[in-house]
Amino acid sequence: MTISLRTDADEAAIETHPCFAGLPEPESVEFEVLCRFCEAHRVEVLSSLPWVAAEVAALEGFDAMLRLVRRHGGRRLYLSRSRKACSTRLGVELDAPTHRRLLERASAAGTIEIPSAWGVFVGLRRVGIRAAVRAGRSQREVAQTFGVTERHLRREADSLRPD
Repeated sequence: MTISLRTDADEAAIETHPCFAGLPEPESVEFEVLCRFCEAHRVEVLSSLPWVAAEVAALEGFDAMLRLVRRHGGRRLYLSRSRKACSTRLGVELDAPTHRRLLERASAAGTIEIPSAWGVFVGLRRVGIRAAVRAGRSQREVAQTFGVTERHLRREADSLRPD
């Protein structure tokens, strides 16, 4: 008996995979496709993100997280105690629980480090690669789609095998 690791979400996401050439511009079709991809792979995506990105994505949505990372990625930002001022500064509307959660985890100086757009992109691409491998795509197709080597894909495939 063969156990398939492929899910309907994997198939759907790979059929309409986002462009994995970097984080797309907000308001673009690729941005919306990437947000849908993230929702389809919510648990795996959240676990691949640095804590700030994961908190914002889990509480405010992937759209808000991607906008934050595109705007401020790779920077250390001060978080105002005022939620409205903080939302304005970040360029993302934060609700009270999200603002409180970020403040709780901020440094003693009241700052948080926003992960780089590149780091977030690499994590999302890895989730995409794993979904494509689980969906049974050929190594050549996956390598071309995601811009990685077939050797890299063999390592990914090995990490997906149950022990």
